[in-house]
Amino acid sequence: MIAQDKQCGAVQAQFRPDEGGRLASLRYRGVELLLPPGRVPGYYGDTFWPSPQSLFDWPPPPVLDAEPYEILDQSPTSLGLRSAPDPDQGLQFEKHFALHEASVAFRFVVTNTWPREHAVAPWQVTRAPRTGLLVWAVGQEFGDEDRLAKQREDPGCTYLHAQSDRAFEGYSVAGGHASIPVPAVTRTSKFFTDARGWVAHIHDGVIFLRIFPDLELEQMAPRQAELELFFGLERDYIELENQGAHETLAPGASLSYEVEWRFAPLDPDVRTDRVSPGLLAAIHTLLEGGGALNPGSGRVR
Repeated sequence: MIAQDKQCGAVQAQFRPDEGGRLASLRYRGVELLLPPGRVPGYYGDTFWPSPQSLFDWPPPPVLDAEPYEILDQSPTSLGLRSAPDPDQGLQFEKHFALHEASVAFRFVVTNTWPREHAVAPWQVTRAPRTGLLVWAVGQEFGDEDRLAKQREDPGCTYLHAQSDRAFEGYSVAGGHASIPVPAVTRTSKFFTDARGWVAHIHDGVIFLRIFPDLELEQMAPRQAELELFFGLERDYIELENQGAHETLAPGASLSYEVEWRFAPLDPDVRTDRVSPGLLAAIHTLLEGGGALNPGSGRVR
């Protein structure tokens, strides 16, 4: 099955149904926002996993992450895909994409194929270039012992936690917004946080804004977070990861997880090495500008 190329306005996308139904490349006004295939073998584009990671440890389930997806429907600006049932995970995924002139809408469907209840959360994982600035709204601090235990077990993991004073390279807070300049992170590591339902990646004169359901702490999967930021120094890329609510699905039941990406050019006079007033204004204009998604919690149906 050949790659599927789609375009709407300044948004150009390539999908690879045969390779985990991945969104392999995404360009806005010619700027590549994802890590494209070939640069880091096996690590590229946008994929989708079940959470928590304790369901599979590593590597990700091949049936859901890398093997062929069936095309359910498509148009010049949309595509619907479905994985095979994964007997090991007891899950089947659908991915639905819709391109707009300055945004992409996603709808992921997770179905429990086991004859028993299954607790799972949706997990979108996007590989992106290791450059630019990450910005999000400061959320709630974790307070549970289990995440502290994970942090002690794995020095590469840092949680925004009320009982921890562990610092994360480059992390700062000002005026209710958190940020990390990507080049400031000098070791392979991962940051876990609440994010009030959005995160922006700014580089090459473009704002790449991700909007996802805003979760309460108790909705998040064990040892996971609404927003997870991975910095891979050895392979020279980052991951932007958002997760939906951890749900218990009855046999045959499904949950739906909706995400929207919005894009806008940035005035070249706006500072992007830190959270400047001009940058915040541009992000919030894009955030409040409306779009295909009305953010809400994942829902069981």
